[in-house]
Amino acid sequence: MAGLSSANLTVCGSHAGVSIGEDGASQMGLEDIALFRAIPNSIIFYPSDAVSAEKIVEQCSQLKGIKYIRTTRGKTPVLYSQKEEFPINDFKVLKQSSNDKFVLVGAGITLHEALKAHEELKKNNIGTAVVDLYCVKPFNAKKFEAFAKAHGSKVIVAEDHFKEGGMGEMIAAELNNSGIKVKILAIEGIAHSGKPEELIHKYGVDFEAILRSTKGF
Repeated sequence: MAGLSSANLTVCGSHAGVSIGEDGASQMGLEDIALFRAIPNSIIFYPSDAVSAEKIVEQCSQLKGIKYIRTTRGKTPVLYSQKEEFPINDFKVLKQSSNDKFVLVGAGITLHEALKAHEELKKNNIGTAVVDLYCVKPFNAKKFEAFAKAHGSKVIVAEDHFKEGGMGEMIAAELNNSGIKVKILAIEGIAHSGKPEELIHKYGVDFEAILRSTKGF
């Protein structure tokens, strides 16, 4: 109803994903992106560090309509300087080179896993670009498609969310018939309680899963 009436409000969903750890499946909110994507004219942000979270909260105070900010529970390293801005309908490129074979896409906790995978692949002379999809909706499909084609035309999306309605499905749909291959790493089934690092490993969205997904792709 808030979406239909163009209500002006911002919702923050914290402690999202299996990376919350011991609190268990009832607290993980693994379908939240899908739910908010389905609301007409909604805007979805997914910050990955303290700076992006602060800047996105400030920006949401100036945007009209219904906004959703998905935040993580764990302490993530700071990636950005205070000079960075996070405009709507865009993404950040954290790593890139002239000989990239893959584009690794993450947000929140999985962005940090993508950066770890990037460093490991770099040791084997495998170039990868790393994209921070801090704005999930709206998604700048035209800009992303051009970037992916310039960096290997193979995209690996890792997300701490169910596959249905998540970032990976959205990107795959937008890039349909583009010639770009998309592989999605997402949570499958009902997750159980455990330590954050154990759970992202068990459910296949950590840096080791990203490394495995590059083989034969």
